Amino acid sequence: MISTKEDAEGMIFLSVAYGTRQKTERLDSGEFRIAKSAQPSAYTSAGLSYDTKFDLRNVLELPFNDAYFSVPPHAPYGQIPQLGTLHPSRVRIAATAFAAASQQ
Repeated sequence: MISTKEDAEGMIFLSVAYGTRQKTERLDSGEFRIAKSAQPSAYTSAGLSYDTKFDLRNVLELPFNDAYFSVPPHAPYGQIPQLGTLHPSRVRIAATAFAAASQQ
């Protein structure tokens, strides 16, 4: 999960949420999951290789550069380092997790 901001010098930073394929069957407050069997279209859209849960309580701001982001070898979205997108069916669930994470 990523959001963007720009600093005074024009450097772009991305807020990146931690994601894991470990213990995806258990969700804590501030987490949401994208699972292949439950949401095949969301799973495909996200470009995931495994069922994944995202922890919106654990977010880092990273500079948008080749050290952290690079174009994947098969470049499905052209020459931008995008692996996938959040499917519309997951937006409300992600927003609920974000709200829960923001209250902690």
